[in-house]
Amino acid sequence: MNKHFVIYIKKDLLCNRNILNDYNVKSKMMFKKISIAVILFLAASSVFGQIFRFGILFDPTVTWLRSDVKDVTRDKARIGLDIGMTADYFFSRNYAFSSGISLFNMGGTLKYINGITLNTKDEKVTIEPGGKVIYMVQYVKIPAAMKFKTVEIGRITYSADLGFDPMIRVSTRVNYYDVKKVKANRETKFFNLGCHFGGGAQYSLGGDASIFAGLSFMNTFLDMTKQSHDKITSNNLVFRIGVLF
Repeated sequence: MNKHFVIYIKKDLLCNRNILNDYNVKSKMMFKKISIAVILFLAASSVFGQIFRFGILFDPTVTWLRSDVKDVTRDKARIGLDIGMTADYFFSRNYAFSSGISLFNMGGTLKYINGITLNTKDEKVTIEPGGKVIYMVQYVKIPAAMKFKTVEIGRITYSADLGFDPMIRVSTRVNYYDVKKVKANRETKFFNLGCHFGGGAQYSLGGDASIFAGLSFMNTFLDMTKQSHDKITSNNLVFRIGVLF
């Protein structure tokens, strides 16, 4: 066999071996990087799950409107619904900043002893003295609250929260006499603000999932309507029902 040919084969084998070694080293490095990335991702997911808690709420409500003048009186409460999601940021084991977004449907009936002129979408409507108006107002609500919770006792955790409820009016409808659901956005103000306090309990379903039930009271303190001679605010009783995950 030719001596130069043998030397060429040895060099070729040595080169292939070096390439293979380089490939193995790179593969090991890549595997280590992927392993570290997976570990960091799982760790971050675990920490994220411990710090943040999300939920879906479906809260029946009862609302009473109230006035600061004697010639406008509260007549009937109205049943509504608050549907949306919540987000809790736990900055310690038992304390969290709580927020979220929901579609809040509320309203009530007012009796106008001296009458009133309503500003509906298409016209101004005169309500005779002693007439009643049913308000149906829909808001987008973005609460900001502090939440306090206990440690888990069995499968149950108790909590309480206190905070403010900024609200943006989406739509207003009114009923008067035999006329139903007339659009009247011009009758109510675009922004409202309330405050709430409440409490409840959550039952663990295993893992991060749990069901929640509670009771909350919300009081608005800005004038809801654009009528200049009175100030209309509301009291709201909220039955909290939701799922946390």
